[in-house]
Amino acid sequence: MHKMHICDLRFRLGAGYLYCHQGDCNHTLVIRDMRLLHPDDVQNRAAYPIITFQLKLRFQKCSVCKIFRATKVTVDDKWTPENPCFFCDDCFALLHLDEDGSPLYTEFTEYDYNHD
Repeated sequence: MHKMHICDLRFRLGAGYLYCHQGDCNHTLVIRDMRLLHPDDVQNRAAYPIITFQLKLRFQKCSVCKIFRATKVTVDDKWTPENPCFFCDDCFALLHLDEDGSPLYTEFTEYDYNHD
């Protein structure tokens, strides 16, 4: 499949096709419209595919201070008002760790949080 080009495929506009990758991840693909290359389009084939939309990453703020980005998330934490609850490093340490860094309690699940 890695040697296949879209120009080698035969398809009908508006028909649904199944795109399968990584063995078991399936997506329905529908080609709704297409057009011929126009003189105003980029003529360099290496420039394609052209990205027309870039999803903006959404960062969750700390649920406690509501100022800093969250770096940790807890689930089933008895001392938090939300489930899951997001924390910056400082707020997590204040609520969950004593002065020497050992946990105050462990009845929750903790994960590192990057972004949505």
